[in-house]
Amino acid sequence: MRSFCAIGNIALFLIATALYFGTSHAADVDEWRTRSIYQVVTDRFAHASNSPLPDCHVTLGFYCGGTWRGIQDKLDYIQGMGFDAIWISPIVAQLPQQTGDGESYTAYWQQNLYQLNSDFGTENDLLELISDIHARGMLVMLDIVVNHMAYSGAPDTIDYSILQPFNDEKYYHSYCPVDDVTNSTNTEQCWLGSLTVPLADLRTEDEVVQEMFASWIKDTVQRFSIDGLRIDTAINVQPDFFPGFVDAAGVFATGEALNGDNSIACVWEEAIGSILNYPIYFPLIRAFTDPGGSINDLVETIESTKQNCHDATAMGSFSENHDVDRFASYTSSLALAANVITFNFLSDGIPITYQGQEQHMSGVTSPYTNRAPLWGTGFDTSATLYQHIATLNKFRQHVIRTSHNYTLYNNFAIYQDYHTLGMRKGYDGSQVLTILTNNGEDSKPYTLGLPNHGFPAGTKLTEILTCTDLEVNATGFINIPMSAGAPKILYPSTLLFDSKLCRFPNEAPASIAQPPQTTIVKTYATTISAIKENWAATTVSALPGMFTAQGESVSELTGGITGLPTGSIGAGVPDPMGTAEREGALSTPQSWKR
Repeated sequence: MRSFCAIGNIALFLIATALYFGTSHAADVDEWRTRSIYQVVTDRFAHASNSPLPDCHVTLGFYCGGTWRGIQDKLDYIQGMGFDAIWISPIVAQLPQQTGDGESYTAYWQQNLYQLNSDFGTENDLLELISDIHARGMLVMLDIVVNHMAYSGAPDTIDYSILQPFNDEKYYHSYCPVDDVTNSTNTEQCWLGSLTVPLADLRTEDEVVQEMFASWIKDTVQRFSIDGLRIDTAINVQPDFFPGFVDAAGVFATGEALNGDNSIACVWEEAIGSILNYPIYFPLIRAFTDPGGSINDLVETIESTKQNCHDATAMGSFSENHDVDRFASYTSSLALAANVITFNFLSDGIPITYQGQEQHMSGVTSPYTNRAPLWGTGFDTSATLYQHIATLNKFRQHVIRTSHNYTLYNNFAIYQDYHTLGMRKGYDGSQVLTILTNNGEDSKPYTLGLPNHGFPAGTKLTEILTCTDLEVNATGFINIPMSAGAPKILYPSTLLFDSKLCRFPNEAPASIAQPPQTTIVKTYATTISAIKENWAATTVSALPGMFTAQGESVSELTGGITGLPTGSIGAGVPDPMGTAEREGALSTPQSWKR
């Protein structure tokens, strides 16, 4: 029996959402491009404020006590960073047993699509959470699974009658383990999981299975006013399943296609309309884990993604999630973490931040300490990366309001050297310039001359993170003071009116601490694109509470390479870090238990 909700509760909920949205509200890809998403693992985000702090055995994979009520109690924390969309874990009933593989706290071990997971709360709790999210002008992205159902016991002992609505063995492929990611049949028709908790693979190629899924997702989206979907293990389902499924849902969807090769992953991107951008994720992390990372590999992947994928601007841009090691497990550097997060917000796609990333939490996938409860951090709103993300969100939202079709413009590299990436996104006159560096906070201050930015001489720009005024000089360069590995974001000063950033429209509020300034009285000479420039008494600023350094010159930081034009590295300039070394530092994971 389908027991999602009581008629009275649904009626009240529909009235409330109708008052907010007018009639119905189907968030499409154009709207999702303008949003930024905060990913919540429900069991590990927050417990209800009136409940005792639960015991938690993270390494054993047990439930820790997070609930829908807990999420609702902490919406101010999420919205305080400027997020306007929330991705929550699957809501359906799960495998109830405690097993040798742990418990179903991630909610990917589903057993009944038409019942709710009572470990996360009641139906009223879920409805009130969604109502509150919508009342704040935010969107809800629901995590779902269409690849499998779960069972506690060996594959040949499964009682299919308890799996709803797919309650017969005829709905499933015969057992075989996923063990060859190069074989599409093995990947799409064999089973994930283990012999302890096998994940029975559904015959999604069968018309009856497709119809049952279409009916369920249409009902779920309507009943719970869902605005978007994140589809788990999408790469384990044949691509032609998704167009009809997404059409039935009637909302934007993004899929998990965990493959670092965009020519493969983007087969699912075209079928679904969006995927999480794993092809960018891997070279991004390799590039910024330490100063030896390859900027060139990242630049090449930015370009190949635009060539091999249907629409890079609709993909999910991330640098952490519950399935990968946290960035802080590679390096404790806040400067490097800030650069990676800045890339996610200001490159192509929809920015996604995983809970705890703003607190610089560490953790790995074996065991899953990357899923430790967030409440251990105390939900610190003064944390450096929390404040950094808040600034990024505020700036990005302002640019979307003031720069025509900003989200549709394809980001591209305008500058690169061994340690620096300069990017541009946006049409002439309102483009955003982002400068990222993997030097880290111990690096010495220097001045970077940025060419190829598209602004005419004399254009006044504001560096958003330090509120520094800059200007395009007569030779067409922007001389940017770089300090302590901090990223830089430049935008025309005349377009910042009413942004509530820096002094626009008035002086910066007292609540926004301005970074200390250090004056470096030293003259540097360097050659950038055959033009000699000299800088004296340069003033540089660090992000509040994050970066401090004393300095020498750009030449000393780049090994003598200054102002290389886009594409220079790899085209006549040797890469100091070998490809094998980079790939060995961070490679695409092949498979794991869900």
